[in-house]
Amino acid sequence: MRKFRMATVGLGHRGRQMLCDVARCVDCIDAVAVCDLTPDLFYKPVHFYYGGDMPPLKEELPALHFYTDYEEMLDTEKPDVVMVETPAQCHAQFCALALKRGIHVYSDIPTVGTLEDADMLWKVRKESDAMLMTGATTCGWGFVLALQDLCKQGLLGKPFFLEAEYIHDCRMLWEETPWRRPGPDNKPNPAYYCTHSLGPLLSVIDEDLRTVSCVSSGSFVSGNPWAEDICSATFQTDSGVIVRMTKSGVNNAKIGHHSYRVFGSEGYFEHLSERGSEPARTRFNSTKLYGANKLTELPVTFTPNEGEEWSHKRPRSTFGHGGADAWLWYKFAEALQAGAKEAPLDLKAGLRMTLPGIFAGESIKRKGEIVKLHYPWDND
Repeated sequence: MRKFRMATVGLGHRGRQMLCDVARCVDCIDAVAVCDLTPDLFYKPVHFYYGGDMPPLKEELPALHFYTDYEEMLDTEKPDVVMVETPAQCHAQFCALALKRGIHVYSDIPTVGTLEDADMLWKVRKESDAMLMTGATTCGWGFVLALQDLCKQGLLGKPFFLEAEYIHDCRMLWEETPWRRPGPDNKPNPAYYCTHSLGPLLSVIDEDLRTVSCVSSGSFVSGNPWAEDICSATFQTDSGVIVRMTKSGVNNAKIGHHSYRVFGSEGYFEHLSERGSEPARTRFNSTKLYGANKLTELPVTFTPNEGEEWSHKRPRSTFGHGGADAWLWYKFAEALQAGAKEAPLDLKAGLRMTLPGIFAGESIKRKGEIVKLHYPWDND
């Protein structure tokens, strides 16, 4: 088995956890270097809202070399793979610098921060021999893989109306991750972080989203005039398929974060997050399967392929968002070993689920006016 040397940029709570999990669980990866502007995240104990108290990373992974200059790390260490775990708005720049050097990239989402970033990264990727893997967490959940399987088998027919809600009160993260904190110089577009919602839905339709109308509530909950509570976006494809998204980063809902519904010409699918004492449930019905004409609960969870493909070759450790991050990394590792030219979840997939949020933000500015979407590959 070939080993791949990996460097990581970004040591916030997400970056550190992913680095440690990948170094521990993915056999073909050797973690060799890390980069961050804050040396304390490497040399001193830290406390994260998600994760609690942690020892110095230098002690946990003593073989790592630490850098504050990203390009110096790339040129000195010459890694085979870079994992990008920086704030979302600067993912594209770090990805591009690695791709230009022929280094494979595993990038968290959203993939880019602007339309200009998307055009730049698309061009760089086309000119590079390296892969870019989109780390779209929700696309690795077990119930999403079940949805994909139902669609592949034709049991739902043609999906024509799909919706997702992402309800996550993020106020506790404003201090820990200042790029999230709303203020006069940072009024976040509440639709920007749409990838968790759109990724699973776009994986079962073969068209790009082409129009969007999006409105935002303004601030009622936090008292921060720069913090938008919730937004609602309605997207549509050229053939008329509708995708609706509700996104909230400030709320008092106290419910599970992610729910999805898919209406198909031959069936229906839903995953509803937990509601108080009621657990999350995944259900479907189909006119194409004998005995499934009534709503039927599926025994699937967040962990993908439990007891089957997940471990049929060898035992695998789960990590990250119920095992979804592990599933994506194992797929990426298999592609690396095979010398694949494209990642299992490539740059196009990442941009398909990222760019709609940028256009939705423009619609918010225009008070819900319908905005047309375009993508870098439209000109290819």
